[in-house]
Amino acid sequence: MPKDSEPVDATLGERLRALRRKHKLSARQLAEAAAVSPAYLSRLEHGKVSPTVDTLTRLVQAMGESVASVFADDPGSGPVVRRSARRTVQHHGLADQILTPTGATRLEVLETVIEPGASSGTKPYRHPGDEECVVVQEGALVMWLDGERYDLAAGDAITFACRTPHRWANPGARSTRLLWVITPASY
Repeated sequence: MPKDSEPVDATLGERLRALRRKHKLSARQLAEAAAVSPAYLSRLEHGKVSPTVDTLTRLVQAMGESVASVFADDPGSGPVVRRSARRTVQHHGLADQILTPTGATRLEVLETVIEPGASSGTKPYRHPGDEECVVVQEGALVMWLDGERYDLAAGDAITFACRTPHRWANPGARSTRLLWVITPASY
C-alpha cells in the first residue's frame, strides 16, 4: 500500500472519481477490479494518498482507460505542448511530465525525475503496449528486465518490450532525469 506521507496531486483523486462515475462503477466495483481496498480508493479519491504508477495503471485499466485520460484537459490542444502546460504526475519520489499532446496515440514521451533512493518497488511490473525506450539524461538508473540487472549512467539508453517484467531504481545520491518513450501512448 502506498505511503500517506508522499506529495499528493490535489486533483488526481477528483479526476479518478469523475472517470469512475463516467463508467458508472461503484467505488467497491473499481477497487475490486483494480485489486485495491475500498478504503484506499476512498482515500485516493479524497486526495489523502498518492498512488504508485502500478496502482494508478491498474485503476485506469480496470475502467478501460489509459493513465493519460485522467490528465486529459483539452484533447484539441494541438501538436505543441508548452513547458508551462505540461501535465505532471507526481508520486512516491517520482515526477513524470507528459511531453506529448493529450490526443497522441502512437507515441508518448515523458520527462521523468526520480528522487535519490526512489524506485518502482521490488515487484516487477508489465503493461500493455509495444516498446519502451529510457534515456538517462542526468544521474544513474538501475533497470531490471526479466530479472537481469542493467546499470545505466547519463547518456545511456535501454529499449525493451512493455510486457517484459521490469522495475527500476535510482541508486544515486542525487536526482535522476530520464526521457521515457513509449509506443503506443499508454500512460
